[in-house]
Amino acid sequence: MVEVLEYSLVFLASSMLVGFSIAAASSFQGASREIEDRAAFTSLAATAWEAVEHGNSSVTLVLANSSVYCASGELTFSSPDYSAVANLPAGCGFGYRGLDGQQVFNFTSADGWLELTVS
Repeated sequence: MVEVLEYSLVFLASSMLVGFSIAAASSFQGASREIEDRAAFTSLAATAWEAVEHGNSSVTLVLANSSVYCASGELTFSSPDYSAVANLPAGCGFGYRGLDGQQVFNFTSADGWLELTVS
């Protein structure tokens, strides 16, 4: 009887440790993706500003199911883990959704209008 109780306690402790490990790893992955998305948005906004100032600019980013929209000078980025908006000193009217994997963002600007192509 004592052996059954000891085995049960060991099994319970092991199960709790595995469960905690899975929860911690899952939490870390979500936080890591959010940090990557924040960095991607910062790079995207900086590249858009550079294009407004110099005529064109490009950046390569790795995204996961993200969207990029721009209307009336507001650049909007969204992903499952993060979303943000940046105001730009130029008009714009583009939208891309479902961006996944490595993407090249090419911004061009002329006469106060910003355009984007993604490849």
